[in-house]
Amino acid sequence: MFEKLIDVVLQGWSILKPGFIVLAYESGVVLRLGKFHRTVDPGFHLKWPFVETVLTTTTVITTMELRPQTLTTADNKSVVVTAIVKYQIRDAKPFLLEIWDSVDVLKDVTMGAIRQTIGRLPYEALSSPDVELQVLELARKEVNQFGFKIHRVTFVDLGQIRSFRFIGELPTHQPQKT
Repeated sequence: MFEKLIDVVLQGWSILKPGFIVLAYESGVVLRLGKFHRTVDPGFHLKWPFVETVLTTTTVITTMELRPQTLTTADNKSVVVTAIVKYQIRDAKPFLLEIWDSVDVLKDVTMGAIRQTIGRLPYEALSSPDVELQVLELARKEVNQFGFKIHRVTFVDLGQIRSFRFIGELPTHQPQKT
């Protein structure tokens, strides 16, 4: 019971307090009555109690490992690619207000850029460092509008494989009736 009272007091204070601090590794946006009002950088800022809400996000560089993709090259060879994306948030407004799941957006766009690039190249060309640069440029073009800055896309695993796909159930041996 006492813990709930403390929670209510703390929530009330967060609504009533006239100032807030954005940490050195963050950026944020201020919403006034639910609508975008301004972006805020690290430091102390004032806000209108009850009227303004603050959303923040971490903006330092981080990495994400993408799951392995099985793809087909231009010369019809099957390959598996695993990549790491090095990125950071450069603009808090579109990042916080224009996309729902930031991890999915970055993952899906980058994996799509990898598929598009590998699909138009022959297998022998995949060892060139230019391939990673092509993927980087394609992914940057699309996620830039959402506040991301992609620094690098690195293939950590790339290999030719045989791919077997089974559709439906595998046949089972049925004894014949005599």
